[in-house]
Amino acid sequence: MSNTAINLHKAITAEAKAHLEYIAFAQRAQREGRPEIAEVFMKAAEDVTLHSINHLEVAGDVGSTQANLDYLINGDDKELEALYPRFIREAEEEGENGAATSFRLALEREKQHRAMFKEVFGQYGFF
Repeated sequence: MSNTAINLHKAITAEAKAHLEYIAFAQRAQREGRPEIAEVFMKAAEDVTLHSINHLEVAGDVGSTQANLDYLINGDDKELEALYPRFIREAEEEGENGAATSFRLALEREKQHRAMFKEVFGQYGFF
């Protein structure tokens, strides 16, 4: 993998993290009764989303709709089969119940996403 490809993927990760932070900051500002500040955070989140999408496109990580669905259904199962189960186990071993609950919720939602993508894949005749 070239340095540019590596840097594109690092940038995608950094922009994704920034997006999540800005959304979380906006939600906090809303809860604190500061919608005008929340709006600034949301604008920044929109901007980094556009950066991330551009990086994904340039990196070649966005294919046709069929290819994208196939990747999500049949691609890397690491998140479902190894990553979150390990995270849950380790959090429980360390007594981090909040983290374990968060990981469990994410795992269940990821399973729902997989089923949803499979349904759409079949519904539109991609099988």
